[in-house]
Amino acid sequence: MSKYQDHVRRSLEGQNAEPSDELGTDAMRWTPDPVNADVTAEALRTAADAAHMLLERAADAYVSLVNGVLGDGTHHMVASASTPHGALIEVQELTVAGDDLAINEAVSVRLCAVIAAAMTKHGTGGLVIRTFAPDGSESVRGWRIRGLWLRPLTAQEIQQAYTVNHVTGAQLEAEPGVEYRQAERVPRPNQARTSGASASTAPQNNRPPSRRN
Repeated sequence: MSKYQDHVRRSLEGQNAEPSDELGTDAMRWTPDPVNADVTAEALRTAADAAHMLLERAADAYVSLVNGVLGDGTHHMVASASTPHGALIEVQELTVAGDDLAINEAVSVRLCAVIAAAMTKHGTGGLVIRTFAPDGSESVRGWRIRGLWLRPLTAQEIQQAYTVNHVTGAQLEAEPGVEYRQAERVPRPNQARTSGASASTAPQNNRPPSRRN
């Protein structure tokens, strides 16, 4: 396992507990170590370029969601991905109050890594957000990760996800006082990517921004 792969695995499993162990996206951009002599440098470059593109796209989606969709309140975000190598999950809590945003950037990077994993060719995943609004209301909404972006779930789809046992199919009681909401469309970046060149609106180092550092 390369140093890059090991750091991602440890981060997603919560083993990088000390700030000194947390690496920014740029610091994680190592080319994976060759697993055998048949792996060419070109193949490694292609794989690394694809991974970087997915991380940038995931960061774009995350930034657009935080800046353009969430709204005021405390938000519990759960990103999940199912891949041929196993399941990944990352949880984040953040609070928005007007232009102020309280956020843990290291967790944001890990959450973006899970979104990127779901964007891979054989990956699937989703993002669910439970919001506690300033007026005391509580709501849940969700997005599928599909087509390299976040696709809104309807109120009925998110309610079914919470009120149906997916193993037995049995109906579960809805949580009292919780509104299952239609998710909003997540706006795409204004800059279009063209072949041969990538224009990204993701922040420098691909770190989701904090409106209050």
